[in-house]
Amino acid sequence: MLRLIPALLLLSLTACSPETMPRFATVQGLRVLGMNLNGAGNVAETSFDGATFNPATLQVTPVLSDLHGGGRPLAFNLYYCLDPGVGLGVPPTCEGNASRVDVSLNTSFGPSGTFTSPEFTGIPALGLSIDLSAMPPATLALYSARFASLTSIQRFNGISILVFFELFPTLSSTDKITTFKRLFISEGRTLNQNPGTGLDLAREDGTSLVGFPTVETFLKAVVPASNLETYTVQDSSGNPQTLTESIEVAWFLTGPADIECSNDKECTTDGYLSLSRTSPGELNRFTPPKVPTPVDRERVLIGIVKDDRGGNSVLRVQAP
Repeated sequence: MLRLIPALLLLSLTACSPETMPRFATVQGLRVLGMNLNGAGNVAETSFDGATFNPATLQVTPVLSDLHGGGRPLAFNLYYCLDPGVGLGVPPTCEGNASRVDVSLNTSFGPSGTFTSPEFTGIPALGLSIDLSAMPPATLALYSARFASLTSIQRFNGISILVFFELFPTLSSTDKITTFKRLFISEGRTLNQNPGTGLDLAREDGTSLVGFPTVETFLKAVVPASNLETYTVQDSSGNPQTLTESIEVAWFLTGPADIECSNDKECTTDGYLSLSRTSPGELNRFTPPKVPTPVDRERVLIGIVKDDRGGNSVLRVQAP
């Protein structure tokens, strides 16, 4: 699951009152909205037998925005390490972690591929991947030792690698947006897949949303029931337990930079979403703007379909 570093989140929460705090769904400024990991077979995990990862390579696809950034060049860091114990309350960090592997540091990029507009919100063509088979032998030995120290139940249920993506303006490396995603590694269990085919952003009647509505409209994310995978974990006695994953949708809508958006629907020039998260099929009211729409950039609506095991898929609608 993608998460903000708590310290950064705390800073944002202390910067404004609840009445003026920007809504989660309103995209302003530099943001990382999501990050997808995808290996062969559309899997968001990998298996590990103590020596070999399968799949060993996973594509890393961040969903970014630098709304009102003026087309400035950006840069990123990508690295990973063994989870130090986030589930037990240990801060999520790779600092000082001997298992850390740097994939790409201080790598600059500009408009390219699908990241073509200075005011774009979407997926840049960065071509990022993590090749676990390329980690140094000494580092692999740390992973092998960690796995060997686990019980058979723990190896089956899996442990995690933390994959960090840091985004920042090229000329301001201290102004970082830091996110991480947990990549689960396990032995023997069926790997989680990212939500698959048949996903759609649609109107209430089920017709696909191909542009921004011009009147108040109820929207929904279409997620076929077949996308909800069943999976097996082992309880403390090693007995198999079959579970069904749950799915939620995180919604994002571009907005202005000169005001902070509260629950007042007139506050954004691109429109207003009543909900920032929904269940599949749950209706989300879109209210069109009451002021002229922007002409110098795209308006973008994004729905990120996320399962509760770390998989996600991105849906995007753009209006000029």
